[in-house]
Amino acid sequence: MKWYKVALLVMLATNAYSQSKKQLELFAVGGLQMNTFSSGFNTNVSDNINSFGLGAGSHFYMGNFFLGTTFQFFNGSQKNSEYKLSLSGMNSTFSIGYNLLQHNKLKLAPSIGLANFANKVIRDDMKNNKSEYFDKNNFGFVPALDFSYINSTGVFYGARVGSTIAMNGGNPWKNGIYENASVFTDNTNSFFIQIKLGGVLDIKKKEMPVETKHANLPSLQKNTDMNTSIVNNNGDKLYTRIYPNPDKETVLLLHGGPGFPSDLTEVADTLKEKFQIITFHQRGTKKSPCASKDYSMEAYLSDVEAVRKFYQIDKFHLWGHSWGGLYAQIYAEKYADNLLSLFLCSPGSGTNIQWKQTEKEVMQLNKSKTTGWQWTKMGMNSFFGMLGSDKAYKRLFKQVMKNYNNGFIPTGSSDISEDFDLLKAAPINKTRPEIVKYHLLMGLSEPDFRITIQYGDQDIYKTSKNFVIDRYPTAKVFTVLNSGHIPWLHNPEAFKDIVANHYQQ
Repeated sequence: MKWYKVALLVMLATNAYSQSKKQLELFAVGGLQMNTFSSGFNTNVSDNINSFGLGAGSHFYMGNFFLGTTFQFFNGSQKNSEYKLSLSGMNSTFSIGYNLLQHNKLKLAPSIGLANFANKVIRDDMKNNKSEYFDKNNFGFVPALDFSYINSTGVFYGARVGSTIAMNGGNPWKNGIYENASVFTDNTNSFFIQIKLGGVLDIKKKEMPVETKHANLPSLQKNTDMNTSIVNNNGDKLYTRIYPNPDKETVLLLHGGPGFPSDLTEVADTLKEKFQIITFHQRGTKKSPCASKDYSMEAYLSDVEAVRKFYQIDKFHLWGHSWGGLYAQIYAEKYADNLLSLFLCSPGSGTNIQWKQTEKEVMQLNKSKTTGWQWTKMGMNSFFGMLGSDKAYKRLFKQVMKNYNNGFIPTGSSDISEDFDLLKAAPINKTRPEIVKYHLLMGLSEPDFRITIQYGDQDIYKTSKNFVIDRYPTAKVFTVLNSGHIPWLHNPEAFKDIVANHYQQ
């Protein structure tokens, strides 16, 4: 290999190393090892010896990949009235693996290792009061699966299962006294199940915390620039943005998702000259950590109330997109007296059984926009996402955004306009069952404020949008031509006209 190719590989490896989160796991491991023989060393003893192993190991993580070493001593025996076989030895393994989960506390990590097995067998002949021993060094492979739970102090415990597979089992055992080759060539393949206990050290330099501004409203009103604040809702943090506009009415924007925040910059830019605009990242996303792990609809409603009270707002206009549009409907049903108007932009169709119908339509749209391989990858990423992997959901949502934009704008645009690193698996996984178990929405038959419902003519929602339209008989319903699910990107002029019509003074 030419020198410049080697240099390039080193540079790429160094860059990957520097960008990865690095952790070191140190652990003790012990458990049962089930060893099998074929000849039983010319005895009538059972050819299975169960031994107990005890050892230690380490895993060095670079992102989700890890390099590992494990050293383990084991000992076991099997006997009857005539013979006794004892097996002891040491295994040393070097392995490489990958954590399938992107989760703060859980790891599910398959690995493959290259190992050296130093084994010793003692054969005791009870009748003749005679003993002899045999020894053998093997090398082989160790496929394994580690599962562990890490608590808040960095201590972890879990389980490890796998198998040792000797690759030179045809070589003879040596007679331990004479060092001569014996007639025995048994493999010492074994299955093991073990318990792990250890600790995790984060060896990457910690990132500086994001600077937040706990500002009061008067100071914000003197500044027409966007400001950020952290709103504390009983321990759950909400990252908020405000575009101050003194003496103007407030519009609160609810982004889609759940679990995938957006600052809705284009929408805010459309409205900020005539209104004060507030957005916030919903609970559980990267900048809005949810310490309570409560993703009930009541918790979501309390977030809107916490933001409203923090900014000292009496009544406001509520605007919601997609899941945010359903979130807005849930809020409007309970807190209608707080609203000046309701704008539902391609809103989710409903709770309970209506949410399931919504999901079917979303799945059909995504399937129609992808190749067979892309659809398969979406399925795999969805599966690993449900297991808690943020990275899998990140890959999934990148494809989803491409599907939504396909045919309207360049599909790479979403990679630029959206920050996928803010996405988190927990709110995605935990919010859905809360939506399903929430009661069916009744709607508002005669509200004392304006309601606008808007869909794209090629939106992801099909027949289920009638649930929304029927729920609000006084609403004005608009269809944006040449638009999918994101009208402010797909047909911005038509979108702005509808927004202007709704918010006309």
